[in-house]
Amino acid sequence: MDVPRMTRQGTEKSGVVRSVFGRNFTGPVMTVIGMCFASCTLAATQCSGPPALEARLKTNPAAETYASLGSWFANQKQFDCAAADFASASGLQPQSASMAYLWGLSLYSAGQDLAAVDPLNKAKQLDPTDIRPHLVLGAVMDRLKKTTDAEDEWRAALAIDPDSAVALESLSQDLVDSKDYGSVIALLDKEGRERARTAVQSLNLGIAYAGRVELDKAVNVLREGLNNNPDSLPIANELAVLLMLVGRDDQAYAVFDLALAKHPDDLPTQLLYLHTLVASHSEKATELAHKLLAAHPDHWEVLYLNAVLEAREGEFAVARGHLDRSVALNPSSKEAQHELGSALSSLGELAAAKEHLEKAIALGDNQPEVQYDLAKVLQRLGETAQAQEKLDIYQRLKRSQSERTQAAGKAEVGDEAMKAGDTAKAITLYKDALESNPDEPLLYYKLSRALDKARDIDGEKAALQRAIQLNPNLAEAQIQMGFLSARAGDTNAAEGYFRAAVKASPSQVVAWINLGATLASEAKWDDAKQAVGHALEIDPDNAQALRLSQAISDAHPGP
Repeated sequence: MDVPRMTRQGTEKSGVVRSVFGRNFTGPVMTVIGMCFASCTLAATQCSGPPALEARLKTNPAAETYASLGSWFANQKQFDCAAADFASASGLQPQSASMAYLWGLSLYSAGQDLAAVDPLNKAKQLDPTDIRPHLVLGAVMDRLKKTTDAEDEWRAALAIDPDSAVALESLSQDLVDSKDYGSVIALLDKEGRERARTAVQSLNLGIAYAGRVELDKAVNVLREGLNNNPDSLPIANELAVLLMLVGRDDQAYAVFDLALAKHPDDLPTQLLYLHTLVASHSEKATELAHKLLAAHPDHWEVLYLNAVLEAREGEFAVARGHLDRSVALNPSSKEAQHELGSALSSLGELAAAKEHLEKAIALGDNQPEVQYDLAKVLQRLGETAQAQEKLDIYQRLKRSQSERTQAAGKAEVGDEAMKAGDTAKAITLYKDALESNPDEPLLYYKLSRALDKARDIDGEKAALQRAIQLNPNLAEAQIQMGFLSARAGDTNAAEGYFRAAVKASPSQVVAWINLGATLASEAKWDDAKQAVGHALEIDPDNAQALRLSQAISDAHPGP
């Protein structure tokens, strides 16, 4: 039974973890714990240990004997039985942090999450220096979907060991899941601290940079992660997709080829590769599609992708056959429904085409093309008014899509201008981008940074306020507005912005430091100490936080 290593589906799960019972275990920890779910309840009624240990327990029912029997049951993966013996051991030694921890860990491993909370909390209180109860409690809270409580435990673990791989992986995963990309970057890419990242950390950091539309940084992080973890399929897949997004198709194909050379039978990676080949109209697509169809003739996605290629070649009858099977296997696929509707339209089966195109839209297909295809079918059916309605929707969606694409392109050129120090050009490009996409908060934030460089404070404030209006959880905008308010002497407003920033992104050290400094300037000493304490929990070696903490203590040396 091991300290849990929280992972998500498709990410790294294996590694060597030091067993709490004094042995090494190699393999996927969560899989091992999961194996006990089906058998633990039965095992609880059959708790029969080795005869020698059972005999010793009868003659010497001491805590150590119960603990030895509990360890034996745990090594047999009979975690309910282990929990019962560790509970007895803890009862006999109520001040033993280790006994309480092993009791809680056994309950967690048996799937009794709620029951595990009390002994793990007791273990924390008895030994505040032990990281293990925090790690298991974090895993418990994640499994109970109490993400905020889980994050508190991961941060408490990092306060004990800032380099804990389990805590860094798990906290960054929770932050990625909540799309708090700024906190992921602050956690895993701290300035001035070089740390070799695990595969999961590299993946999460790459996803965070991609989520912030910093694609070059995302590519660099993932490439470094893949160099350090060449067998990682999740990193390879994420990197290949990003390379496609930035127009480096050949590099993306090379990454897929290397990944599949190491994992030739991994179907998800093969499908992702085929998707990219189909989307880029690569000549390599047909060969891979036929190979997968031969190996997986009843996989809905393989059938769908083959049909897309067949329809492009005008083989609508063949495509229709594959799509009929694909939709029968997975009727909730909006893509397959759309493609089937298009194929039926080409074959002249208009009523059936209309049915499948409408199903695609009902399933959430929001691409302009499905509206256009349906409009054409409705026109041929003589339903002129409905056809015009769909055509209007198509034109509106197409215009919006074009505007977003133009805005993204202008923003990317604006980013390059900022890097080159051409602030005026960047401002113009960001403003042009906002004309095309006026509701994108990140564009307003980028504009604010350019205006800050140009010393246009009023313009910067207006851009930041609009960014915050569109996305109150954009912590960077909240931090900058707090800074501007503090500089203008409005500490009350500054405090509000900094509090909003730490609420939106609790791992932003700079937000906690600024909040602490603002609270100190308002003589709110206890709150200031607490804010700086949060900063030091996240980054114990942060020089600014340490200086501020000392300054607050000097100014207000009370308890």
